[in-house]
Order: sequence, then structure tokens, then C-alpha cells
Amino acid sequence: MLDLEHYLELLGRLGMVPFEETGVFDPFLREIVEVEEAADPDEPIRITEVVWPGLWSGPLMFSRAGVRIRAGAHHAERGVADRSPLYWTFLRRHRPTVDLSHGWGSNSQWRTDFRLDYRTSKEERVNADAQADIDDPGDRGLPRGLLTATERRELLRHRCLLRTPSNAEALAATGSWQTDLWPFDWQLPPRQTGR
Repeated sequence: MLDLEHYLELLGRLGMVPFEETGVFDPFLREIVEVEEAADPDEPIRITEVVWPGLWSGPLMFSRAGVRIRAGAHHAERGVADRSPLYWTFLRRHRPTVDLSHGWGSNSQWRTDFRLDYRTSKEERVNADAQADIDDPGDRGLPRGLLTATERRELLRHRCLLRTPSNAEALAATGSWQTDLWPFDWQLPPRQTGR
């Protein structure tokens, strides 16, 4: 297993550019590793520590930086934003993950499409190759309407839930809802008709 220094050296030789600045929290750039919940529920998300750096490959986000944050419960709940299943992720310590390569055998990681997130000075595309309309969740995964439009967008951008969903009771009745949300087909901005 590579330590961080050798990992960054290897990927740097492949053209990746690391970043770890601690400016304003941006889910495009950063993954929440741990939440310190503030007493004021309206306190916005603030980065307190970078755990690992992120990596760019040109305009493509190769790997988000891992960060510890402080936030009020209206922005990110401890135990949800840092412990709910992390989608598009094969493995994380101390956290469940949901990835399309899970459960298909040893070759599945190499046969599963990557999530592609791009940012340029003119646009941002989250899960750029997806085909479904995020505002019409469709028949895959959970029944329609169990996540609000805001919750669906947060799930797609953060790759996890940030707070207990508003329809938590209805979701709990579906069984293993936390791993069945199925955001893999959504993209932001939503796909335009005729594209």
C-alpha cells in the first residue's frame, strides 16, 4: 500500500494536480469525513481540517479532498453527513459505501463506468454521462417522491445525505432505503430535451 507521499508522486507523474486549500466548502471539491456539529443549527459548513488532498486531471475531478467540517444541523448532521452511505465509492473506513461495481465479482471494478464530474471556467457538469432527469427520479430504486428535489440534488453533489430526509418514516418502511437511493442515473445541470 502506498503512503500519501508516494501516491501523490505517482499520480503527479500521470498528470494529476493535487489541491487541498481550505476555502469555502464545496461538495464538488470535498468529501465530508467527519462532522463537528455546532450549537447554532444555522451555522454554515466550515472546513476545519483537510484529511487528504484532492486531485484534478485537467477539468476532470479525479478525486475529491477529504475534510473535517463544523456545521449547524440545518446544513450537515453529525452521524448523517459523515456516516450515511457514500455513493460512487468502492471503500471507505468507518462508512458504508454503494458503488455499481459491488457484488459483480472481481472484474466488476474494471467494467463499471466512472462517474465524471467536470469544471471549467464556463460550466460545471456533475455525473456528466448520466441519462435520467434528476427531477423525475423514475422507477429505479425508491418510489417517486420519497426524496425532495433538494435532497436529490444534495445526494448527487455530496454523494451522500447531509441530514435526515424529510420523509424518513416512509423511507424506513421500504427496508434498506439508505443503500437503495440510486442516484447513479442523475446529472446536474439536468439534461436538456433534445441533447
